[in-house]
Amino acid sequence: MIKKAATGISGFDELTGGGLPRGRVTLVEGSTGTGKTLIALQSLVHGVRNLNEPAVFVSFEEHSDRIKINAEEFGWQLNNLSEDELSFVNCQPSVDLIQSGSFDLGGLLAGLGAIVDKIGAKRVVLDAVDMLLAFLPDQMAVRKEVFRLHAWLLERELTAIITTKRQHSGNVYSPTDLDFMEYMVDSAIRLRQEVIEGVS
Repeated sequence: MIKKAATGISGFDELTGGGLPRGRVTLVEGSTGTGKTLIALQSLVHGVRNLNEPAVFVSFEEHSDRIKINAEEFGWQLNNLSEDELSFVNCQPSVDLIQSGSFDLGGLLAGLGAIVDKIGAKRVVLDAVDMLLAFLPDQMAVRKEVFRLHAWLLERELTAIITTKRQHSGNVYSPTDLDFMEYMVDSAIRLRQEVIEGVS
């Protein structure tokens, strides 16, 4: 039986029989504004505060300062957590970045590994990883690096969340080049936002 890692999200842990698969990888996908980052962040905060599980949040899109400001309304008081409890890593590509030659995730994983080892992290979030993967030259390179990332996370037995964008229209989700990730991970969550009778 797969052990679960509670997220602290009311209703979600009950629905999933205890939370996310512990020591495994969960994919959270949805369009902008559906709450991907909030689900991921709340899971980390719950692990840190209630389960003594240090965590790392890696952002490829939004700076951690903005994420912390957006989270203030939930009363999580992220600024009260030390970097040894919850460490934020900003990996947003620069707007004037010029790519020369190929690259892979080796450097990222080495840096992330050093942080994970330093604080003894049990949970990790890779937020908006599609932003980083867009710099890879082709679909084969994307698949290779995603499988490499997945294997790295499993080897370290981290309870991991990877978030990516996926558009939703009507009852249909648009296909993406990252569809294969749904079959690679241990759990996949699709979020969508609808307005019904004026209520979001």
